[in-house]
Amino acid sequence: MPGRTFAPGAPPPPLGPREDEKKPWWKRQPKAPRPAPAPARPLRGAPAESGTTLISLSERGWTGWLTVGRTWPLTVAVALVAFLMRAIGLARANELFVDELLYAPIGNSVAQGHLPTFQDQPFFLHPIGSFLLDAAFIKLFGLGDLGPIDLVYGLRWLIAILGAVVVVLAFRLLLKVVPLPIALGGAAVLAFDPFVLRSDSRVMLETPGTMWTLGAWLLLLGVLTNPASEPVRRWREVGVGVVFGFALVTKDMTVIQILVPLVAAIFWRRTLSAAQVGRITVGALLPYTIFVVVVAANGQLGEWLTQKTSGVRRMIGLDQVTGFNSVQVSLVDRLIAEVARFGTSYVLLGLCLVAGIGTVFARPTGRRLMGLIGVSTGLFGVYAFSAGALEEQFGYYTIVISVVVSATAIAEIRDRRPALHRPLMVAASVFIVATVVLGVSARLTVDDGMPQARAFIETQLPPDARVAVTGPVGDFAFLPREGWGQWADLQSMRDNGAQYVLTQNRILEQGYGAAAPQTLVWLQQHAQPVFVAHGPTGGDTTVWRLDPAEVDAGLARGENVAPLPDVG
Repeated sequence: MPGRTFAPGAPPPPLGPREDEKKPWWKRQPKAPRPAPAPARPLRGAPAESGTTLISLSERGWTGWLTVGRTWPLTVAVALVAFLMRAIGLARANELFVDELLYAPIGNSVAQGHLPTFQDQPFFLHPIGSFLLDAAFIKLFGLGDLGPIDLVYGLRWLIAILGAVVVVLAFRLLLKVVPLPIALGGAAVLAFDPFVLRSDSRVMLETPGTMWTLGAWLLLLGVLTNPASEPVRRWREVGVGVVFGFALVTKDMTVIQILVPLVAAIFWRRTLSAAQVGRITVGALLPYTIFVVVVAANGQLGEWLTQKTSGVRRMIGLDQVTGFNSVQVSLVDRLIAEVARFGTSYVLLGLCLVAGIGTVFARPTGRRLMGLIGVSTGLFGVYAFSAGALEEQFGYYTIVISVVVSATAIAEIRDRRPALHRPLMVAASVFIVATVVLGVSARLTVDDGMPQARAFIETQLPPDARVAVTGPVGDFAFLPREGWGQWADLQSMRDNGAQYVLTQNRILEQGYGAAAPQTLVWLQQHAQPVFVAHGPTGGDTTVWRLDPAEVDAGLARGENVAPLPDVG
């Protein structure tokens, strides 16, 4: 090759492609960047941004080589980890909860071909969606002949499966709007969060309701990003609404979580069009309409209206019969006492509204929509906390949405303020590690006092023993049963010849039981504990042996305290 000369002090011209390839790879010239792909054409009739790719592969950082299809192995791994965490300690790490002892028999009534029924009375406080899933599981695995406690533990496996599905849906939803590492971080938080783990281990309505809601949001983003003809797109939007309808027919309260962000999306920077929201709303009404028609055809529309009106009054706080505002328990004290178990969950509850506000100004449609969901969910949480019938399980949906919205906010802040990338990643990593530690600890905690008490009673007490139960968990778990009754004061214990009393001290001390807190104090002073199991939920689950002479003396001294009114 002939030599070449260059002007003194001038840099040599770049080598041609063939000459450059002869050099070692570490000395080669960097290749010119490829031109950015042309933006996708927006769909007809959709807002200007709603048809664009929300996060391009080139924006996924060092994971840009992974296409959406290639993330399915990661999705399977996320599903397995999420299910494994929910399977560990499923029967041991979560005390029986009163609502699941109510919902499991209702699901069994549906499995037997009836409308939702509890103790031979129609149950319409909540719609039928979750009970249909329970009924299918009961029929599939032949659980219909089990008693209340065993039926609950059988159905907990269904909830664990649905909880893992929630994590997968959240992961796939995040992949639509954030880079893969951030999506994986969000999936890790949901897989290990101790509060969500506990909620996914109980037969409750929130897990299936959240599953359908997340599925619908994911499908909606798919409609906005996948090209289709106008008629096909419109039917897809109706289909998204039907999936929203499955959430609505699972728990009525999801109407706020669904309708508010959809309506807000019409007015906020044209995130969605009014026609799109209209078609989604029509689809959402279909499952619930079918349910109401079936109720009316069975002649129970009046009962449905009565119970539904009561439920609405409870939800908005006019009737304070459940939740943190219904009893004289210091919520702040309870939060402080539980911070070692659910500290990361508290952070997520507080972040939902803040992260939503920080994301509604995002340019991509998907991120902006996540922000609207976060704002509406956060505002409802604030209202329920201050005035409504907020209950522990209400936080489940808020935490799941908070993870999605917070991850989206992290990605948005990182894009707008690159200098904050490192501190954001450090803070997120510390939070994820804390979540994993608390989540694993929660699964290793023994919290099954009531099943332990049942085993003691059935093996150590005489078969004809007369046992008084004093709280709703014992009532739903054991009654009706020969020789047992809800005898919650000294007078009824003596009148019914009670020999033993079953209590959970934390439930009674907080005013959630049938027996007054003073009755528990009397038992501690005048009865003999023959069995005690400790747990963080119910406290001390105790079986007391009564001395008839002590009961008579207590009544003579005027120490009888009337049971608390039934507020359920």
